[in-house]
Amino acid sequence: MVFLFNFGNGQFAIMLKDLTKEEEQFLFKFGEQIRCLRREKGMTQADLVFEAKVHGNMIGRIERGERAANLLQLHKIAKALDVDVSKLFEFRD
Repeated sequence: MVFLFNFGNGQFAIMLKDLTKEEEQFLFKFGEQIRCLRREKGMTQADLVFEAKVHGNMIGRIERGERAANLLQLHKIAKALDVDVSKLFEFRD
């Protein structure tokens, strides 16, 4: 189950509950891919947050598999990493 909270300022928070093991594993592997791409670019989490213009703790939470990014956030992260969005999903199952 996914809960979406609107803070009224254009910021949304997604809380993930009752994920299957497969879904948890997918988020974890996705996060590892973000971390790998970020490190390849020589960026810190703070650098990526700044360049992608996303909330301060978002990158760390995505990298740990604790957060699912929305489509706009994926676009911003890919742009900040100077990769195509599809590159974010190039990880092994």
